[in-house]
Amino acid sequence: MHNAFLIAKREYLERIRSKAFRVSTVLIPAAFAAIFSLTSLSIRSGSGDHQLVVASNDADLAASVKTELTSGKDTKLSVAVMAPATTADLQGLIAQVESKQIDGYLWLAVTPGQSQPEVTYASRSSADYAGRDHLESVIDDALVREELVKRGMAPVAVGGLLKGVKITTMQVKNGELVRGDSAKHFWGAYIMAFLVYFSVVFYGVNVAQSVVGEKTSRVYEVLLATARPESLMLGKLMGVGGAGLTQMGIWAAFALIYSGSTIAASFGTFGLAAYGVTPLKLIFFVTYFILGFFFYGALSAGFGATVGSEQEVQQFSMLIALPQVAGLVLMPFILGNPNSPVAIALSLFPPCTPIVMILRMAAMAVPWYQLLLSVVLMIAAILCLLWGASRIYRVGILMYGKRPTLPEMLRWMRYS
Repeated sequence: MHNAFLIAKREYLERIRSKAFRVSTVLIPAAFAAIFSLTSLSIRSGSGDHQLVVASNDADLAASVKTELTSGKDTKLSVAVMAPATTADLQGLIAQVESKQIDGYLWLAVTPGQSQPEVTYASRSSADYAGRDHLESVIDDALVREELVKRGMAPVAVGGLLKGVKITTMQVKNGELVRGDSAKHFWGAYIMAFLVYFSVVFYGVNVAQSVVGEKTSRVYEVLLATARPESLMLGKLMGVGGAGLTQMGIWAAFALIYSGSTIAASFGTFGLAAYGVTPLKLIFFVTYFILGFFFYGALSAGFGATVGSEQEVQQFSMLIALPQVAGLVLMPFILGNPNSPVAIALSLFPPCTPIVMILRMAAMAVPWYQLLLSVVLMIAAILCLLWGASRIYRVGILMYGKRPTLPEMLRWMRYS
């Protein structure tokens, strides 16, 4: 262990003193802060003043559509009514859109005997402020409004009936109701899962690249004269893992400072708790990062000892990361069905545990025995993987010019 700690210290200092470590430590959280701030700012300013014309051969329907469009979230939308309108007015509307006098028009053609009008929406952009689903909802409400008024219902009563219902989302945790924002919780879960994926894969590949670099420079031939191969591998894992934890700690401190600042409040980001990030989740976030790193780090070290160049490291790095990629791909399903048999099985499957369990914890209160079982299974898998990787590592680091086959690696693992 003395030699392992010496090697760990060397690996740790080498990484935290590097320019890449300093740049990535600053740029990655700054990029996330900029993305969230710009997204919040664009959402708040995206509903600016727009000019829309509602044209129809039914004046009452056009007026009802205007009422729906100018109420609620689209209060900044300026709507003009052209009714009754004919097909002769269509070219004029197209010219106004082309000349940017208006942003778009909504054409409602009512045919006698038909319950639904023929609707056309045109604008300069196919993806703009007026979404198709929103327009369909507005026209449906306008048709209902017009029909109810015709049947003698007071317009004020119709407005109250068609007023949208606001839903307060709550989450049951430990037998208590806790207010939750599903959109913010999604982003909180996504960022935590992505950070685990990025960090584990990045530092795992770093281990493999370090092994290959020292192997090709023949440094190991000198190191092996004073240290056992197992000490070299363990020291490398502890040093690189320590650098990863240092970077994660800096990011966590940056997130805490930013979330409590007036800048974050001005953009509507109020603390980590608003995104479902609690102290318990942070503890398990660090726990699963450490376990995930040792799992994939040992795997990368074993494979790194069997290859002869960094190009080969890049080839197998994505194969190693596939279980975690699967967790990210299945994120919508896991967040929507956190207690399903598939989600539970994946969260207890060691290669997928770090990502999937973090996602499940963001969506529900995971039973304590499942959390404990996942940690126990991860530790057992890491011990088995360290046992096999250390034997592959011990032989592979001294082999040059030949990529070993699978039977040869299995034979290495049987060596005493």
